[in-house]
Amino acid sequence: MANLTISIDDADKQCIAEFCNQVGMTVSGLYNVFTKQVLREGRIPFEIAVDRPNRATVRALQEGDRIANDPNAKGYTNVKDLMEALAK
Repeated sequence: MANLTISIDDADKQCIAEFCNQVGMTVSGLYNVFTKQVLREGRIPFEIAVDRPNRATVRALQEGDRIANDPNAKGYTNVKDLMEALAK
């Protein structure tokens, strides 16, 4: 059995370890499954996913929450006023 060393961002390492835990496998097991499937099919053959938004979506949702809870945020009651403000 050979060893493979890869370098990844610390946050990505934590996230992939959490993902593997959620689907009941180790990080090493994940890469072994991936390698076997790639070799068998000659392509990146599958998607393993947890139903959750990606980082960009999470940041956008958090920003939306901040704006929604900001008493100083400008709000609009109709599309006409919003479009006029956007045009400025």
